[in-house]
Amino acid sequence: MIMKPFFTRLTSLVAILILSSCTFFKDIKIKNVTSISPTIANKTIVLAADVHLQNENPFAVKLKESNISVSIDEKAIGDVSLVDKIVIQRKSDTSYPVKLNIKLADGAMFTLLRNAFKKEVTITIKGTLKGSALGIPKTIAINETKTIDGNLLKSLNN
Repeated sequence: MIMKPFFTRLTSLVAILILSSCTFFKDIKIKNVTSISPTIANKTIVLAADVHLQNENPFAVKLKESNISVSIDEKAIGDVSLVDKIVIQRKSDTSYPVKLNIKLADGAMFTLLRNAFKKEVTITIKGTLKGSALGIPKTIAINETKTIDGNLLKSLNN
């Protein structure tokens, strides 16, 4: 009889800790992207880069998969997915190798070529990123629009 209230309290405490841990999660900051090297084959771009990330959380964060679509000036470029899982160490401020597959949409190479010579282009990124922290899965919705220099697209056309 004594064990039942103990397990009820323990379960309640664990549930409260799990639910409240989501509120203590700080965003991972992207500080810089370097060493970008694209490879194109069969309507797919494999993009390898070193991404400098800052994790202020007292726990590691694991990025498992992504389902993200990219468009330039409202024209679809393709769908982006992570090739490998990324484990971002706790309390870190360091670079991680990131490998992405970009499955190109029809006409995407023409869109990239046309926009590579523009002064500015608008990139829209929409989708979800799945990961976990402390073994708790989390899905993050992404809906970002940024204006970048069109010359950055030239490296994708080589």
